[in-house]
Amino acid sequence: MKKKLVNKNSTNKIQFCVLLLCASLAFTACGTDSGEAPESDTAEGATENDLQQPEDNTADENISSSDETASPEAGTDNSTTETDTSVSGEVSHISVEMMTEENDKTTEDGTVYLYKSSTYPVVTIEGNEAAAEKINADIRSRIDTFNANTEVEEWAKNDLEFYEAESDDTGYTFIGYSEGLDFRTARADRDVISFTMTYDSYTGGAHGNNDTRGINYNAKTGELISFSDLSDDPTAFHEDTLAYNQKLAESDAYKDRLFSEDFITDGTLESVLYADDVWYLSTSGLVFMSGPYALGSYAEGTIKFIIPYGDLADMGFNNAYAYTDRFVFKMQDNGTYNYDLNGDSSEDSIHFYSEYVEDSDGAYNTVPHLIVNDTDFASTGDTAVQEQITALLSEWYEVALYDLNPADNFIEIMFTAGEYENDEFVYYSHFFRYHEDGSLSYLGKTKGDGNDPTVDTSELTVSIE
Repeated sequence: MKKKLVNKNSTNKIQFCVLLLCASLAFTACGTDSGEAPESDTAEGATENDLQQPEDNTADENISSSDETASPEAGTDNSTTETDTSVSGEVSHISVEMMTEENDKTTEDGTVYLYKSSTYPVVTIEGNEAAAEKINADIRSRIDTFNANTEVEEWAKNDLEFYEAESDDTGYTFIGYSEGLDFRTARADRDVISFTMTYDSYTGGAHGNNDTRGINYNAKTGELISFSDLSDDPTAFHEDTLAYNQKLAESDAYKDRLFSEDFITDGTLESVLYADDVWYLSTSGLVFMSGPYALGSYAEGTIKFIIPYGDLADMGFNNAYAYTDRFVFKMQDNGTYNYDLNGDSSEDSIHFYSEYVEDSDGAYNTVPHLIVNDTDFASTGDTAVQEQITALLSEWYEVALYDLNPADNFIEIMFTAGEYENDEFVYYSHFFRYHEDGSLSYLGKTKGDGNDPTVDTSELTVSIE
């Protein structure tokens, strides 16, 4: 029997402003430096539909909570993901096709001084074309606004001219600037179609800057969902969700990432998490985001606070946006979770993290750990599994619980990791199964981020039956 999860509560050169295209189609976010790194997740509440509220901290508990304007047809390198759903009571089919546009800027001699691109969705809803048209029009307007903005282009041209004029004296070589707008699907079902929209730019320096916003659509009407739509009592809902987020932020996992613990109670946390469009509805729950430099350093990435749908229901969450599809729960690094993974009616403890250990030569090595019921499968058990876990936990990764096959009694552990294929960063999701005899087996991988509800895992599911 699959049981519910319990969360053991556990600049270098110039200052720049980035155009981020919110619901009003544009907003400005400022930071320093500029480049790109994979978005890192943090902070997740615990989930399934009736998940418990996080408990208070104890001394021995780890806490978790956890891109020229063109028509869609002009995109290149496209991929399509699909899902069956129901709209207005009629069986329907939702298709999310990702389109890519490139609009690089070059000088007369062919020097590229700005790499500019966008990856965005085109939604199809069979039987509800009007809603899909509204959604696509809104997304298109955001891409058009992004393409029309020339601020970074002007900076790049000016810097190229400077480096060309001063190259003999400085010895510096100009590195082309870049900016991109990238959409990723967070939820797609009969009630809600939501995306994250990440703007990133590189304008010189050690690294780039990025910021992520959430965009949420009512799948039946095509209209944008506002935060006030999430409850009949927005004020009380704000207060309840803030209290939940504050409790998450008080955990050791969060406090270590914040610039200051005072942010929790001095109004900073609230002002950051409840700004416009820094939230979205995912398959795990309601997600609040803090971008680089807002609450923590650039190295902390995007810090995410997730409130599961089960807890939201107790806060007066609008049932029209409840999530009832496949169970997916993103876990937080260094968090401890309890869940029945193999259907034996007893909860299994799951804890994972990577630590940096200094060896006798003074060098630091990454030592990964995946502990299920006191067994560390990164160092014990099947050698092939150990090697897989070590490789995944030694690189950039995310970990989630994922119900690969709702018809069986297992909940799988899913690692999502990125790798480069032909100079392209590609996500793969790797699945592990914990058995009643206490062993862990590797089931295989599927292309794509399994947290994206449109990623198809059916081929893998069939292969292991």
